[in-house]
Amino acid sequence: MNLRIHSKETKKEIKSSLKYIFPIESFEDLTKEEISQISVSKKKKYLFFEEDLSFIILLLYSHLDKNTPEIGFKIKLVQNPSSVDIDFGNTFFRVFNADISILPEEHKYSELWISFRESQFRRAIAKFSAFSTVPMLKWIQTVESSTSLTYEGQPFSYCLFMTKQKKWIQKPLEKEFLEFSNPIPFEKALLSEKWIRAIDGKKISLIGLGHKGGIIGMFCIPEIDKNEGTVSLSPHEDIESIIRTLIPGTCVFLTTKQGDIYFMLPNNVTFLKTQGKWYYLNYSNILKSISELLDKKIASSILRLVLNLSFDRHGAIISIPDEEEDIEKMVPDFSKINKANKDLRYSIKGLKINNHIQRSLIGSAAKIDGALIISKKGEIVDAACMISEPKEEQLKKVKITKLERFPGARTTAAWNASIYGTAIKVSEDGPITIYRHGKLISKIG
Repeated sequence: MNLRIHSKETKKEIKSSLKYIFPIESFEDLTKEEISQISVSKKKKYLFFEEDLSFIILLLYSHLDKNTPEIGFKIKLVQNPSSVDIDFGNTFFRVFNADISILPEEHKYSELWISFRESQFRRAIAKFSAFSTVPMLKWIQTVESSTSLTYEGQPFSYCLFMTKQKKWIQKPLEKEFLEFSNPIPFEKALLSEKWIRAIDGKKISLIGLGHKGGIIGMFCIPEIDKNEGTVSLSPHEDIESIIRTLIPGTCVFLTTKQGDIYFMLPNNVTFLKTQGKWYYLNYSNILKSISELLDKKIASSILRLVLNLSFDRHGAIISIPDEEEDIEKMVPDFSKINKANKDLRYSIKGLKINNHIQRSLIGSAAKIDGALIISKKGEIVDAACMISEPKEEQLKKVKITKLERFPGARTTAAWNASIYGTAIKVSEDGPITIYRHGKLISKIG
């Protein structure tokens, strides 16, 4: 009997699933001897972080002996995970391992295994939330179905706040809360009630209540002072106020005109479905990487800019050089009078990233081809500029032996810029990557 747990295809599936949760640097099999030497607590673990050695251990169990690890892997990550990252990793591989136990034979019921695989991330999200698994699973499936709907030819996008208790949302938003005369069943509201599709999801949020998931009302999303200096870890600044309303026992669904789904929890974890795949996102990991290099307020403001660009699906390169005198080496026409895009570049110079109004202007400039250069003090130094290849002497300073080449021009430019300090690449399809001195230090999406 060919067991699924030992198949090469299962190993590929494990590695693939991990990449939707963690930024992986390396992936190695553990030998039987290494697995036997690992001490596992009485509460069975699938994935845990060995802090002293800076790698993750992943263990899976046979359907014949559910208490003894059958196979294991050692995974080195680009960035050390947080406890909540490990918690979700455990939840996902508990689902994955349970599926293997139900269908242990590799070639038997293979079509059923394909179905299991397709729903694993969705089921893991449902188990990870504070709501009961089966109702949450149905809600996620309904939200997925709703993204194909339109209203007056436009994609149906909305914000939906789910809460176990009405008072948790009614009390803080008493003036903005409008309760429906009768709750509307979840599926009926999102898939059949056309008037709901006319609601502006950036200004109005629907409210779903309890395990039944009935839509009980809606509220105006309150505005916040965007210059107050506090930046929440929300996918976009327009929804910061609703993210701040999240408490244990609540969650938010947000769909976009691009057909993406964001699912946000009170522990700063966000799940994103884009291009048919679910991803686990923890924005605090990116903030931690940037905050270790810059003042916290500057780091938060840069993160806010980056997340806005990612949410709006605009590619960009943001460079933060260690020394401003290196900019002339990085940008060949930096000091030239008649440089390309000179009107924009002169106009935007000196704007401050931590000023909300100015950050909006900076965000527009960041969308233009070329790199946005920000000083460590948070001031714009240049924009829409081309990055040159670093010279050999500059590579030696950061202990890099040769230039790197990547399939995408934006990735190559970001890597080149990172030789002089830190560079952040935002891809057009959402992922955010951070390089420093030619090394990948953080990635999300």
